Amino acid sequence: GPGPVRGLARFDAASRPIQSSVTFAIKLTHDEPRLVYLALVYHLARPGSELDPATRQISPHALRSLKTALGNQLDAAEAIVELDAEQYRRLLSAIYGCVNELRVHHMRAGAPGGVPRFAETAVALFPALATDPDAAIDLSESMMMLHRRMERAVRLAAEAPPAPPPRPAPRRPWWRPRR
Repeated sequence: GPGPVRGLARFDAASRPIQSSVTFAIKLTHDEPRLVYLALVYHLARPGSELDPATRQISPHALRSLKTALGNQLDAAEAIVELDAEQYRRLLSAIYGCVNELRVHHMRAGAPGGVPRFAETAVALFPALATDPDAAIDLSESMMMLHRRMERAVRLAAEAPPAPPPRPAPRRPWWRPRR
């Protein structure tokens, strides 16, 4: 599953961060970078996905830079992605949406759906989809497992007690003679 997660935050029942200044560094291994990349392709294809709802400008929590950085690491044995709390929430939402789109891909027998370049990217990342549309169901299950592992890793990091600060060495008062 996702490797170590740095950063601590308290989460409520809806898995929404209470602290927004936390940064997560999540290590992705095996096919996880390709799964996350596919979820980002889905997310970025949605109109307005990168806009801040209040200002209608590109959000400072946009995921486009993550997609670009991850695209360079797809063939590596592992990839480390750093996300702030809002980007983490957006990524989880993108993974859920990607799961639904993979199910649509399966139901349409591999025909392209409504998300531009999603089917082409999915086949490029996972060649088995080209000949077997049923592989989309297996891929959606892998995507859901990734979602659950990420949530669990972040929840465990949030529940872990903070490490106590290192204790300074005791100082001997200057008036005591050395032995």
